[in-house]
Amino acid sequence: MERNWDTIREILIDTESLKPEAAIALSSYNTDRAYEVSYHVILLEEAGLIHASISPMMGGGATEFHIYRLTWQGHELLDAIRNESIWSKTKSSIIDKGGAMTYELVKSVAIDLAKTAMGI
Repeated sequence: MERNWDTIREILIDTESLKPEAAIALSSYNTDRAYEVSYHVILLEEAGLIHASISPMMGGGATEFHIYRLTWQGHELLDAIRNESIWSKTKSSIIDKGGAMTYELVKSVAIDLAKTAMGI
């Protein structure tokens, strides 16, 4: 499965909106997206962007999870890509130049665009 940055951004935004002691589970998303979302939750947890418990399902199926919160790095990335205009420009800027949307490049381009928008 390919990494989908829009799904990553969606999960980060959903996680940030959690109330204390709450969690996001696989059941929080449409069943037709179960594999996609659970795959990206695994990636986010591996990257250290979220705190989550992940439980592979016996006999196949999408991986069950509970996301509890963002990490410091998760907040940093989300702060860089939260703004819809900045996010759209970040994607366009990378794709138009034929680049791969790596973590470091996405974060760097988004920060540069935000600085430009703020006149810094």
